[in-house]
Amino acid sequence: MLDQKIAVAPPAQPGRLPALVAPGRRMLLAGLLSLGILAGLLSIAIGWLIGQLSASISLGALGAVLGLVACFFLAKYAERVLAEKLGQHYVAQLRRGLVTHALRSARGPSMGITIARSTNDLSSIRNWIVQGMVPLVAGLPLLAVSGAGLWFLHPLLALSLAATLVLEGILLAALAGGTFLSARTLRRHRGNLASRIADTVAARTAIAAGGGVEREVQRVQDASQKVIDASVHRARFAAALRGGALAIPLLGTALVVAAASMAQLPAAAMATALTLMGICAGTLGEWGRVVEYRQNYKAGRRIIAPLLAEQDRWQAREETPASTRDAKELMLQPSSVRIQVPAGMADQFSTLRAQPGERIALRGSQSQCAALLSAIATGSLVHGADPQAGVWIAEGRSEDLPATGRRKLVGSALDSMVPERGSVARALRYRHPGASLRKAVALAETCGLKMADLPGGEETRLRRGGEPLNSAQQASLLVARALLREPPLLVVDSLLARLPDDAYGDVAELLNGYPGVLLFSAGLPGIKETASWESQA
Repeated sequence: MLDQKIAVAPPAQPGRLPALVAPGRRMLLAGLLSLGILAGLLSIAIGWLIGQLSASISLGALGAVLGLVACFFLAKYAERVLAEKLGQHYVAQLRRGLVTHALRSARGPSMGITIARSTNDLSSIRNWIVQGMVPLVAGLPLLAVSGAGLWFLHPLLALSLAATLVLEGILLAALAGGTFLSARTLRRHRGNLASRIADTVAARTAIAAGGGVEREVQRVQDASQKVIDASVHRARFAAALRGGALAIPLLGTALVVAAASMAQLPAAAMATALTLMGICAGTLGEWGRVVEYRQNYKAGRRIIAPLLAEQDRWQAREETPASTRDAKELMLQPSSVRIQVPAGMADQFSTLRAQPGERIALRGSQSQCAALLSAIATGSLVHGADPQAGVWIAEGRSEDLPATGRRKLVGSALDSMVPERGSVARALRYRHPGASLRKAVALAETCGLKMADLPGGEETRLRRGGEPLNSAQQASLLVARALLREPPLLVVDSLLARLPDDAYGDVAELLNGYPGVLLFSAGLPGIKETASWESQA
């Protein structure tokens, strides 16, 4: 249900995050506003009754005060719960967009950066909504209603509250800029630390073999010290914000007492005024935290908003595909293949044209070939306004189709790939979820993945990049799913070298008789090339 609501939320604009007022959140916002008004009315009633109690003790009035205080507690309790629902709903939308962007990006961010964005940056946005924006939405009506109550008691009392608000506003505005800069600095150092830790852990085998554990730990500690220093620097601004937000309402209380004395108000009116001011002071005391969370939110928004805007453009392009043909039509045999690189790579590789049954050996530097094969596999050859770049199957560009259609046209098994989390059965049919499990398992067996060797057969659960499968078993799985239903274009690289020895010959035989176009890294033993595609650089 949550996903459906998130899916229809307004998209992000460049430099801005998606609208908070959206289906699934409007009622929550309305509820928060209503609770703020209710809390203000309860504060007036509580203040008036306390004033009556100061004049004469009455069990009825005391019971009424206790009942209204309980209602005030329930209103604040409901406010916090609604605020958490609002924040979590909004952050779920942002997290979905961030993860989708990371998966679709041709040059995605590092694992550490992705994790930092999905935790630290989204936490700052959640904190702003739950503990920053909500006190404003619910607190402003409370202040307005309480101010009206003070005005009815005496205009000087309302002016005392207004002076308190002005003083607090000046202080918070003066500190907001420095808080924002310190939040940006801290966010950058946290991202660098997360990225360094992720890269270090990924290279743990090489580090241990090279005797560099202490060296790398020290580098992590150096990056950690920058986070510590930035955190302390930001804490200075946070302390000034929160301290000022708590101190100025005390001054406001003194102003209310002075105004009540000047107006010669009776004790009951003074008790009511102090009660109302005390309730307002509780709201004003949160405003220092509000400003702090707002600046943290702005620092996170500065990074996240452009990514979400780019993701929205990609999604819009998929929802309105440029091609009017579907994958089934382009798969009709025979399907010729044309691969045209974008202008930026034209000095490296010319346009490739191939007919079904051809086996094209790719030659060039390792980095060039890896980048090209990855771009072909992921559909990221299309850049900018180049109308010809891409993988053309039967003269229809595969990149113009939705991802669910393109996956049927291009199969790929690359050394940079690892199986995703889930069962072996799911991983085998990842390109074709509707394919026969029996045929997929039979193909996997041919490629060297023996189900009898797995602890749970085809229902074995994969995690952490393909565990518990070893390197050879992972290669067998990836090759099998790339071959499933014989896509018109099959892309493979040195991953084949990881296949089990007793399966490599069978796979090579399959590839030598492949009915579609095979594009492979040159030098794989047993693969008989019919043509080559060589780098010009």
